Amino acid sequence: MEELLRPRHPLAKYHQSQLEFLAALPEAQRAYHARLFRLGNASYRYQQQAAGEVTEDDFRHWLAGLPEKMRLAMERDGFEASKNSLSLRRHALERRDLGHDAFLQAILSPEDWAYQQELAQSSPPK
Repeated sequence: MEELLRPRHPLAKYHQSQLEFLAALPEAQRAYHARLFRLGNASYRYQQQAAGEVTEDDFRHWLAGLPEKMRLAMERDGFEASKNSLSLRRHALERRDLGHDAFLQAILSPEDWAYQQELAQSSPPK
């Protein structure tokens, strides 16, 4: 089962629960669910790169690019309430040249990266 989860979740308890989930599945469903776990694990690892690194300057820069209603809501909530937002964390990382796509491409297998690209292209625009 371990070989199905590369990259693995960095937290042992979640890695173990993923292994248990996959082991309980019928064989025909394992590859699909393992791929979803790998994509999630890679994205989680990317987000962890921003832990403790988001600044108030990142917050102000991020706010400037938000649609007005969302910007007003985020300004009202303030930096402390928003600093763990996934989109703010990604914004902060990309400002430091740690791009999401480059990170995923480096950590995923070529097959998983191609699948990720297919998913991104089939998603509705943001």
